[in-house]
Amino acid sequence: MYIYVHKTLLRIHISESRNMLVAEKFIRSLVSKYGKHSIYTDGSTWYPEACKILKLKHYLHSSLEKSLIESVMQYFKDRIESFDDYYPCNNKREFDNSHVYN
Repeated sequence: MYIYVHKTLLRIHISESRNMLVAEKFIRSLVSKYGKHSIYTDGSTWYPEACKILKLKHYLHSSLEKSLIESVMQYFKDRIESFDDYYPCNNKREFDNSHVYN
């Protein structure tokens, strides 16, 4: 999940699952830091429910906005992949995130 406002990426959250509870926790952390604002999403089913619980207005991105945001996310994915090339996880069976934080 990510939040993108006026050409500024505010936060990225990487999670193992995608559901309403994860979305709510992510959005709640943004509300506590930046205050209440309208939420624009790509149409995933869990965001409207999370916004309803948090009493936030929810809108869908236009097709153009979606493609621009996906381009930014593809850039991040490419950078993460090259990071893994330089700092690979040594033991895939017992994976933890400590090597990423290091």
